[in-house]
Amino acid sequence: MEKQLLQIEGLEAQTLLGRLHVIKTELQELRQELKKRPTDFLTRHEVAKMFSVSLVTVSDWTAKGLIRSYKLANRVYYKREEIEQALTEIQPKR
Repeated sequence: MEKQLLQIEGLEAQTLLGRLHVIKTELQELRQELKKRPTDFLTRHEVAKMFSVSLVTVSDWTAKGLIRSYKLANRVYYKREEIEQALTEIQPKR
């Protein structure tokens, strides 16, 4: 996908709406493409390395329900998407 410069000044409303429709269509296609991608799984070691914490901490987070794990045979895995969603933004006090 290539970047394009869009100048709105002096642009007719119908032209702007047409371009916005193209952008909307491209975003929908991108969303569909992302849904088709296979789920990326991480091991406990990869999660621990990602956050620079110990395996005990990762197990503790799992036990507390902060992150969700998946088990296959004797292996424990985490979905990358869910690990990233578990991160919460800190809101400053006012």
